[in-house]
Amino acid sequence: MAEMSFAEGFALLERRTKLASKVIWAVFVLSIATIFGDIFQAIGIVDFDAYDGPSPLSWLFLIAYLFYLLAFLISVVMVSMWIYRAHDNLRSAGVPELEFTPGWSVGWFFVPIMNLFKPFQAMKELWNASYGTSNAYGAQAPSSIGTWWAFWVVGTILGNVSFRMTMSGQETGISLGLILSALSGIFLAGAAWFLLRILREVLEGQRNHLQVQEAFA
Repeated sequence: MAEMSFAEGFALLERRTKLASKVIWAVFVLSIATIFGDIFQAIGIVDFDAYDGPSPLSWLFLIAYLFYLLAFLISVVMVSMWIYRAHDNLRSAGVPELEFTPGWSVGWFFVPIMNLFKPFQAMKELWNASYGTSNAYGAQAPSSIGTWWAFWVVGTILGNVSFRMTMSGQETGISLGLILSALSGIFLAGAAWFLLRILREVLEGQRNHLQVQEAFA
């Protein structure tokens, strides 16, 4: 397949930004619903294992959980495609001394331990390079990226802990696990909010800096 020019890559990034933003908005809204679902389960308003069957409210939250899972999985695919395209645009624009390839800028999300810091570094490089600024060691990350990553890591860790506690089968562990799950949802909703901002910022950076640079090259 022929290598894509920056102009073609940027047009594709615009389309992917619109699609990814819609899915992330869906994740954000549905995550709010799951937060209330966790809280209502913890205090006994919602009970999926009720003797006489789930109530209409329980069914409503169950549907919200299922749609959240579906939206989240779709968002993983859409955001991965967006990150790959945005990083590849840097190479098409001739940005020098890039540390991360488009493939590994996505791949590090799925490598244990390394996924705690490598994706942050790759996104930091993407943002800085899109605005034509240095990504040298010690360079500060934009506030949106630092906040996004902090929310994502904390939310993910809380989610893993809450899952283990709810699977313990002990009533106290389940209740505490649901509370942690609600907290995880709050942090992950925050991560989605800041990710939306990052998508817009990177797109604007490539439009106003790399595209202009390409035009005068």
